[in-house]
Amino acid sequence: MIEKAYAKINLTLEIVGKTKDYHLLESVVVPINIFDTLTFTKSDTDIVISNVQIKNNNIYEAIKLFKETYNIKEHVKIILDKQIPIAYGIGGSSADISATLRGLNKFFNLNRPLKELEPLANALGSDTLFCLYNKRAYIYGRGDKIKLLKSGEILSFLIIFPEEKLLTKEVFKQYEKTNKSSYIGFLNKSPDYIINNLKNDLKDAAFSINENLKTLYEKLKKENLNIGLTGSGPAMFIVNPTKTEITRVKEILNNKVKYQITKEII
Repeated sequence: MIEKAYAKINLTLEIVGKTKDYHLLESVVVPINIFDTLTFTKSDTDIVISNVQIKNNNIYEAIKLFKETYNIKEHVKIILDKQIPIAYGIGGSSADISATLRGLNKFFNLNRPLKELEPLANALGSDTLFCLYNKRAYIYGRGDKIKLLKSGEILSFLIIFPEEKLLTKEVFKQYEKTNKSSYIGFLNKSPDYIINNLKNDLKDAAFSINENLKTLYEKLKKENLNIGLTGSGPAMFIVNPTKTEITRVKEILNNKVKYQITKEII
């Protein structure tokens, strides 16, 4: 049995508060057609085999929690074909966790509604609830609350993957030292408004950590390209890029920085 784990793009990300343990956010998020593939088969023990070495693979935690919740004694082998670039802010780990929960639900023939799996997803991560549904959504709280949105026009993306990597914890830590932007609130904004007003409150923090990332962003902005940063970065994106914009980005990147063109899934 096969389950796909889809990456995501944060069209907007606003930090709206903080508790003792985590920041509170609001974000408009879309799933994109970049995905890992998880293959489930019977096994004598629970095991995860991946084409990419992942330290402390969270898939094991998802298996453990799912089996404990539903008192399952059988075992499973999951083969992970990882294609989502790691540590770019597009939700690879969260996607794998949620795909594991969906996959186990089918594999063990429980067929529980996704609503019932929400507490498990939230217990395992911050973007996991969104990745459980893989539909355009407004997420809030620490990412543990969700409101599904009408898809409307299917969006396309040019995603840029700089060589620089950023640690989410470091970006949030740096955020506390940056100037805070004014709140907009995107829940009831139109898709056109959102696309024309991409916003990420972690952007300045990410750029202050890595000067090369900031330089690349500014170079793209000088070409009047509407560039967004997803998650805590460093991946950047253009929504609905034209052929002219794609050509210009290729020239700027000059084969030194990877990019990918993909679409929203619905």
